[in-house]
Formats: sequence, structure tokens, C-alpha cells
Amino acid sequence: MGGRSVETIDPQRDGSPSARPDPLVPVNAQAPGVFTLSDLLAVLDLDGDVPPVPARCLVSAHGGILGAQLLGQQIVLAERLAPGKTVHSLHTIFSRPGDCRQPLWVDVERLAHGGSIDALALSFRQGSLHICRADVMLRAAEADFLSVQASRVDLPGPEAGVPRPDRPMMPWEVRVLPRAEPHRLDQWQRIPDAGADPTVWRALLAHSCELLPLADLLAAAGIPPLPGERPQVAAAVLSQTVTFLDDLDVRDWHLFQVRTVHAGHGRAVGRIEVFGPDGVQRAAAEVVGLLRPARP
Repeated sequence: MGGRSVETIDPQRDGSPSARPDPLVPVNAQAPGVFTLSDLLAVLDLDGDVPPVPARCLVSAHGGILGAQLLGQQIVLAERLAPGKTVHSLHTIFSRPGDCRQPLWVDVERLAHGGSIDALALSFRQGSLHICRADVMLRAAEADFLSVQASRVDLPGPEAGVPRPDRPMMPWEVRVLPRAEPHRLDQWQRIPDAGADPTVWRALLAHSCELLPLADLLAAAGIPPLPGERPQVAAAVLSQTVTFLDDLDVRDWHLFQVRTVHAGHGRAVGRIEVFGPDGVQRAAAEVVGLLRPARP
């Protein structure tokens, strides 16, 4: 693994014209808050290997930048900047909502580089305003030294779920199992048109994880999950961690088991375990959210 030095990649230091931002056109601008899988794949396709990297935005209903979109972009950019390695885990802190109609740029800091590990810090900004930062650890393929896997074989398959074509910001197949516990969601989903790129598969999984815990907690409490339908409640994701445990293919069914583990003091914590069609766990995530009465 790399030494203690920190390498900062910043072409703006030379003031070159290519480093100065130009306006970027947002995706789905005619229908805020509604997008297709093609729209999402378009914003995930970051174009540029020399930072600062320009990033496009989906137009949201609330005007801010979608955290789910940012997570997906972090995975795609990290894997493009570290060829031959895949994201093992990322931890993202969202500091500002940003403006989905303004240009978005990504600064890159290389924290470590070695034969089996890379580590990057990705800072998303609009002008001088910091939007979020992701610390991303990547790994090279290695043979198992020990093998321990978690699995679930006791839950019904997707055929037992209720189709939910109305899931916000999830333009793919979703089936929800009957609720077994007050604060647990069991959701099957698959994305047949996700393409053949495993990087994009991981990005789409991270996107999905961001959308589920707070929305399910609100729904269980009888509160509408969409911001425009609950002006009396402030809810937002503050941070998220995603860890990929094994290979996955989102074109096949995966079960997202979402639990609220705590809500109080104006915050909520949700955990997600993602299982493949064979019942073996493929990924895990944790979300920390803001949840309190809206301020006047």
C-alpha cells in the first residue's frame, strides 16, 4: 500500500482554461423529480479522467442535488480512476443540498495506491460551495484466505411481493413483501436494462440504498415520504456508508432488507442488507438521516 504522503490531483493550480467550469445541462429538466433509467445512466456516465471532473445532475422536485445520484457517481468515478480495482466501501458525508440546475464539479485526492488497495477522496462542489465528500476504498481481485458468508433462505421470493411501479426515483421492477416487523422493509428489485457494466451495477445498488431507510421510516409512521407532501417535516440523508461484500448483477432479483435501528434527537439510523437471488449477502449499507419538525 502507499506511504504516508497525500497526493492532491488539482489541475486548477495552473489556471488552464480547461479547468474553468462551463455550464452543464441537467438531465430531465422538463420533468423535475421524474426520470427514466436512461436519464439516470446518463448522469452516471461521468466524462473525464483529469480532475476537476464535470458531473451532470438529475433535476429534483426539491431543487437540491439527489444524494442517491451522487453515490452512484462516486462509485463510477472511483473505479474509472483506479483501473483494475472495484469499490469495496465508501463513506459519504452530505454537507449541503446544492442546486441541481447548476454545474457540479468533482475534485480528487489520492490517499493511497498499492497493488491490492486504492483509496480516494472525492469532493463534489458547486463553485466554492462544498456539497459532499466521499472516502472510497477500492480493492483488487484476490483469492479467498477465509470464507464466511451471511445468507437468508427464510424469506419468500419476489413472486410473493406486491409490485410497486410507483416507487419514487426507482424506474425498474420493485416488489415489496408483506411487512413482518413495524420498522423493517423487505423489497425485491431487479433492473433488467442496466447494461453489462459491473461498475454501473454497483452504482445503481448504492443509489437504491440511499432512497429506502428514511422513506420507509416515514411511511411506517404514516408520514408521506415525498417532500412536497410533508411540509411540516424536515428529512434528509446526512451520511451513508456502502460496503460491497461479493460480486452482484442487478439485472437479477436482489432483496433489500431495510431496518430502522434508531430514531431520536432529530436523527434516524437505518441499516440495509442486500441479498442475491441465492440468498447470499452481497452488500450492506448504513444511513444516518436528519428527521425533525420543519423550521418556520
